[in-house]
Amino acid sequence: MPFSASALLPIIMLAIAGFLAVPAIMAFVRSWKAKEDLERRLERRESRPAVQEESRNDTRIGRAVIGLANRATPSNEDAVSEVRAKLLLAGFTNPSAVGRYYIARIACVVLPQLALLVALPHLGGFSKQHLIMLSIGLIIAGLLAPDMLVSRRTKARQQQCSAGFPDMMDLMVACVEAGLSLDASVQRVGEELELRHPIIAGHMKKLSLELRAGKARKNAWRAFADRMSIEEASSLATMLRQAEEMGTSLGQTLRVFSADMRKRRILMAEEKAMALPAKLTLPLIIFVFPVLLGVLILPAVVKVQGAL
Repeated sequence: MPFSASALLPIIMLAIAGFLAVPAIMAFVRSWKAKEDLERRLERRESRPAVQEESRNDTRIGRAVIGLANRATPSNEDAVSEVRAKLLLAGFTNPSAVGRYYIARIACVVLPQLALLVALPHLGGFSKQHLIMLSIGLIIAGLLAPDMLVSRRTKARQQQCSAGFPDMMDLMVACVEAGLSLDASVQRVGEELELRHPIIAGHMKKLSLELRAGKARKNAWRAFADRMSIEEASSLATMLRQAEEMGTSLGQTLRVFSADMRKRRILMAEEKAMALPAKLTLPLIIFVFPVLLGVLILPAVVKVQGAL
């Protein structure tokens, strides 16, 4: 019995969604055996099986999610490193964040297609072309949604770091001029900013741990700038490296840099204030001008109609 076009439409949509999910499924299959062997070796080396079994029962759902996320991670190290760096900038520091990211991408492509398939009997008023366009639009939106979410979160974190960076520099100058070393100042500033600027406080605490672990100061500050991914942090890392190489006064250098940060904040506020009239021009023309025109012309229109 020949199939109608409406009956073939769900099959076509599922085929497209399955085709787009093929790369992730192939990566899942490739990494399954290696991850399973690694988990088996780690289980053999566990010295306390009873405690391990109890913790597994307590967090069975969490372990299942983490295991699925780890298996969904592709085996290409370059792609994994790129995605991990992007997720770190967005604040996703969990070791299984990469796997969860790929699971989210697959779910954002497949689940809308399944929902459309379930709702298809109730969409009889739509033509076949509209349903195909809707399916393609859902696929495109599912592919772009995780990246858009990560990019938006990264941008928001960068804005928060830029807004709180002058406060961090003021505290750094106060600590250094009070007699603390640079490493101790980093730890103190991280504690002070925990409530006001928690993102910067987290970066400062990680920087303090790296310095205490023996990492070179210029490398630690460069990693700090890379994690924050803002221009101010890069300038600070470069300035501290140059001050250390040339032997200049650290307190004076930080004071000058802090003054520059305060001036930059004032200039940014003035820039936003000067751009406000230009941004208000279009809303005023669209919403205020017609109302004002009606208030001015309406009495004259009423008088003309009364005279006629």
